Amino acid sequence: MTKGEVVDYYESVSARLLPHLVDRPLTLQRFPQGIAKQGFMQKNAGKGFPSFIDHFELPKQGGTVDAPVIHDLEGLVYLANQNTITFHIPAFRTTDVEHPDRLVFDLDPAEGDIDGARLAARATGDLLDSLSVPSWLMASGSKGFHVVTPLAPTVSFDQIGRFAQALAVMLASAQPDQMTVEFLRKERKGRVFVDWMRNHFGATGVAPYSLRPLSQAPIATPIDWEELPTTTPDGFDLRSFELAADPWADASPFDLSAVVAKIDQLVSERGIKLPDFDRFGRDLEKGKA
Repeated sequence: MTKGEVVDYYESVSARLLPHLVDRPLTLQRFPQGIAKQGFMQKNAGKGFPSFIDHFELPKQGGTVDAPVIHDLEGLVYLANQNTITFHIPAFRTTDVEHPDRLVFDLDPAEGDIDGARLAARATGDLLDSLSVPSWLMASGSKGFHVVTPLAPTVSFDQIGRFAQALAVMLASAQPDQMTVEFLRKERKGRVFVDWMRNHFGATGVAPYSLRPLSQAPIATPIDWEELPTTTPDGFDLRSFELAADPWADASPFDLSAVVAKIDQLVSERGIKLPDFDRFGRDLEKGKA
């Protein structure tokens, strides 16, 4: 597969992809020598980037990041031409860095456990539905599925992080043989990891319609919930993909503030204790790295 095919693909899906990228500080997964060679994650805008790609300064441990920000197709095509295969996005836009505008659960199964990934996705959607929180589904292009809710920017990252953690612990507690919140792979024992930590300020997730750097160039693809039983996480790829009706067309920002306000009560009612984690997913009580 050639760079030309990658650029053509990104142009063809730009109307769907750009709304997820525009005005977000991007992390670029680039492979200048192709995916057979070592690639790298680029968080800082290149000094040679053209003027139509903005620079946005963000804090990081020990300094700052000068992240690239695009606004239109011109920026998307330029970055694809710079050997960007995958676009990773944070849960906020440059217009409001204090409040997340998306809630994401990354359901990470053991290799090849598609049934487990489907079960975890369905359970996550059902739990959100029980709280009257709408959710949308994405085949990640890798091993699992993502469950996503677009948010109105009304809650803080501390609030959304606690909410996401609480739901993940509820899911793992309800089906402990199938799901877990154990960060370390050796502790998961074949269970699906309910990764709620994509909702921290510094975390990113793969953008919908991004390619993944794997041999068949699978695509992170939004799907309907009805497609879950017959769709594999990597079932869409560069050469077979065709745009159909947008399964996320009805997705609109949801105000989570009222639900977040009730999370402590819900946790208490279910007798759940939330472990204290740092931003690297370490269980502070257990001292796990």
